[in-house]
Amino acid sequence: MLLTRVATVAAALMVSATMLAPSAPAAMRLGNYDLLTNRYTQSSWAWFVAMCVPRDPNCVNVSGITRLNFYAPYNSKAFLVDGRYSFTVDMPDGLRCIGYNLPTRDTYTWDEVSLAGTIESVYDVGCFNGPPGTQFWTFALQRL
Repeated sequence: MLLTRVATVAAALMVSATMLAPSAPAAMRLGNYDLLTNRYTQSSWAWFVAMCVPRDPNCVNVSGITRLNFYAPYNSKAFLVDGRYSFTVDMPDGLRCIGYNLPTRDTYTWDEVSLAGTIESVYDVGCFNGPPGTQFWTFALQRL
């Protein structure tokens, strides 16, 4: 009789543990972040991360601004695929040349857990009418 009760309790605990098991890691926390990167030298960046509308658990809206208003701001939806968030923006001043700027297409990709990532910046024409190219930088997000 005691063995039957122990088995019943054990089975009930296993069922409840399975039903109450922690879900997959939570989506990226919403709020403000420092964008720590080796790309920009004139100003630091801050991101405001908000939920996408309509609500999608695999999407966050990212608004990037510089603290000194030196670079063009951007806004984009970042989508989570295989543990990495990613978005692409067209930057009117992404390539800094002596005396002028050129446009780039920048892709930000980062890990949902470590918040470390890369920036890939592609341009059609280089400084002083140079060849097209791609530049890479690293970054980390630090929650404020």
